[in-house]
Amino acid sequence: MNGKIETKLTGVPETLLISARARYLETKYPNGIIHDPKIVEILDAIDYDYSGRKEVSSGSQIGTAIRTEILDEQTQVFISSNPEGVVVNLGCGLDTRFYRLDNECINWYDLDLPETIDLRRNFFQETDRYHLIAQSVFDFSWIDRLPTGKPMLFIAEGLLMYFAGNEVIKLLRVLAGRFRNADFLIEAMSPFLARNSQKHPDVKKYNASFKWGIKTGREVNNWNAGLTFVNEWYYFDRHRERASVFLRMMCLLPAFRKMMKIVHLKSI
Repeated sequence: MNGKIETKLTGVPETLLISARARYLETKYPNGIIHDPKIVEILDAIDYDYSGRKEVSSGSQIGTAIRTEILDEQTQVFISSNPEGVVVNLGCGLDTRFYRLDNECINWYDLDLPETIDLRRNFFQETDRYHLIAQSVFDFSWIDRLPTGKPMLFIAEGLLMYFAGNEVIKLLRVLAGRFRNADFLIEAMSPFLARNSQKHPDVKKYNASFKWGIKTGREVNNWNAGLTFVNEWYYFDRHRERASVFLRMMCLLPAFRKMMKIVHLKSI
């Protein structure tokens, strides 16, 4: 026994350890894109062997850091405009965003499967403003736990690509129908990447695969889901100095540049 906390994650839930390790490594990287000391504390306390083939690739490290940077920026925009609003983090994994952005007024809900929330409880304590929900995102009874009449932001990071398109649309349609004028920040990849998860340098090591992708968030306007497209931010627009010469050249191609993105939607 080494005194560390064991994980019981398998399948898609286990992939949360990819992004957690990526943020860990980037935090330790000199002049890294992000600084996340909480994830360093967490992973140092968890019994999980990243050596050998389970070590996270440099591409995932940089990509995760960039998506964290974008989501932190846009979540902060929401909090600044709605200091007593509600943020709901869908498929939260070991995300530490509340720890970084808490303004001492915001109401925050971290939702994930029971095995993930059990792990989180070792590091995060619920309060009157911070809540943990141990349910599948598709068990819509969790929605009844959310307050009404407040500005809402839903975040889906590292989540939706693991589900079929009809499931993604159903989830967003249900939320848009219950919460008018809510904001949504979702991570999305291109259909090409979604079809080739077996080639992803990290996901291919786990019992998980991508299923959903979109070329642009503007496609949402055709879903009849009560949502409208607001904006999107592409990973390859940022920190190109960290990319290889090959990747920098590929970024000149619009389709490649837009492969990974954060999409801002609004319910209407």
